[in-house]
Amino acid sequence: MPAERLDRKVTVILATDVAAYSKHVEQDESLTIKTYSEREAVLLKLIEDFRGRVFNTAGDSVLAEFASAVDAVECAAAFQVQMVEINSQPDTECKLEFRIGINMGDVVQKDGNLLGDGVNIAARLEALSQPNGVSVSKSIHDLVAPKTNLTFNDLGIQKIKENEFHAFDLMMKHSQRRSRKYAKGINVRTLLAAMTVAAISIAGAIFFISSYEKSTETREETVLTSIPVILVEPIGVPESQRELQKPFTESVISGLSVFRGINVLSGNNSFFISNSDLSDTQIAEKFNVDFIVRGMIQTYGDKSRMNISLADLEQNKVIWSDQIDFNLEEIFELQDRVNDSILSQLQVEAVAGDIVNDLREYAQNFEFLTLYLNWSAEIQKWNPESHSRAETLLSEMNELDSDNLLLHSATGWQSFQRIVFGLSTSFESDVEIMKNRNALAIQTMGRGEDYAQRAMFEYFFFSKTCEAALADVEASLKRGQNVRVHQITGAIYAACDRVGDAIIYNRKALAATPNDIGWFLTVDLVSNLWKLDRYEEIKEVIEPKIDAADMDPRITAIYAVVEQKAGNKKRAKELIARAKNNGLVPDRIKTWLRGQPAAFKLIEQINEIDTF
Repeated sequence: MPAERLDRKVTVILATDVAAYSKHVEQDESLTIKTYSEREAVLLKLIEDFRGRVFNTAGDSVLAEFASAVDAVECAAAFQVQMVEINSQPDTECKLEFRIGINMGDVVQKDGNLLGDGVNIAARLEALSQPNGVSVSKSIHDLVAPKTNLTFNDLGIQKIKENEFHAFDLMMKHSQRRSRKYAKGINVRTLLAAMTVAAISIAGAIFFISSYEKSTETREETVLTSIPVILVEPIGVPESQRELQKPFTESVISGLSVFRGINVLSGNNSFFISNSDLSDTQIAEKFNVDFIVRGMIQTYGDKSRMNISLADLEQNKVIWSDQIDFNLEEIFELQDRVNDSILSQLQVEAVAGDIVNDLREYAQNFEFLTLYLNWSAEIQKWNPESHSRAETLLSEMNELDSDNLLLHSATGWQSFQRIVFGLSTSFESDVEIMKNRNALAIQTMGRGEDYAQRAMFEYFFFSKTCEAALADVEASLKRGQNVRVHQITGAIYAACDRVGDAIIYNRKALAATPNDIGWFLTVDLVSNLWKLDRYEEIKEVIEPKIDAADMDPRITAIYAVVEQKAGNKKRAKELIARAKNNGLVPDRIKTWLRGQPAAFKLIEQINEIDTF
């Protein structure tokens, strides 16, 4: 008689418990139980609001499942923010702190309960989480990061008991940034060292080679976004060192993931795609992969060589390759060199363009450069949440190298945004910081973008005249042109009603940038084209990209107006609905277009399609 088939499915699991619950009970059992009951009621209501289902509770723990990874993470974030707020109140007697872990995986359904590794890893993530924190698996991170403004801190590969997984902390205002390490203090490098020593000690013996089998789990295909998708193929290794393949590949993936300008596919997806025997064209089409990192280690006696390459799938060619010679005991240094080499190319080829080469002159070291590029990505998102994340990155840059000249311009921009978002506690002080830091940037570096920065400050806070701002724009163009100079030049021309000139520099900025992450440059170009009723040009720029999951709602709204004018009223209505769902409101349009007639014109045209 055939065995009974298990009832399996793939789902999102949220696990939570109270940190140091036993100590709270020891101190005051009645108060702890009463307080937990109140906090649990908040959690259960949020789970219901975010379309989750509780399937198990025990003591101070709750297990819930969600159909959506985004819903699960946003539910967890909302709960932890509420708990921190409650605990900060002076009249809160019992300050319970919760830990939350979230995973997506294969589970077995039995009598309404869920069992299996999908649940186990969620529990491991909950144990890994900081009090008041949320830790998620890479499968959750890869689904949520492109679709939200939430940010994550990469913790690297974790191994707790029998489970091994790649973990991330969800970063909230109260979160502490942790370094990447194993949960029990085992550093990634230490683990690889142990494996290397083991490999050397049993050289010539019969190795047990565990092949990576295709997972039967349902895999989420990547969606089109402005962020380039990177696939790291499993690193090729000699047969005698085969057990190093997976940890070395995961190490490369983890190392690349520190850069926020790219979306690196998980190790599971790396092996899954590799075993699928797909061509590069099929990988690009099926998984929206833009670049593939390939590596091969060859060993001859005590000498080894790492061949690495970066392939651009759109161009269908290898755009960079390198060879690194090393001794086996230098494998850790190899890991760092490989990650730095690949990231260095990706920063130029996949994200920021040649401006990275300009920045290297001042960054002094690769770690500072990556921090600066991450800061730049956050500051350009132009909202209070990303401003806060940029502030954290600026602090990290100051800790790493407080004398670095790039901090002058970065601090100036941070003060500029602080005033614009109404976060400044002293307008005069922040304007003075902007003035002094910009003067130092011009004095010590004198780059085109430093004069462009002064042009922006002149127009908004110093002289507030187009004459002074445009004089600095001209100076910036003579000092050196790059994407930042073109971007600011376009903004100043647009602000001074020279929209045709602005479009020229909007296009130059886009041409200098391999990927317009966040669509910041595209927003400028599309809005200026719209002001001059250049609808066909808007269609050329946007039509191939309009369905991107992270498309800026302002672009979506303008494209809806273009479709409406072309007679495609149903399509226009769909686009406006999507823009509203992604946060488009009249006030945002007024802020974006600085309350000018253009703002009211766009609101009026949107209302013709579908009333706000």
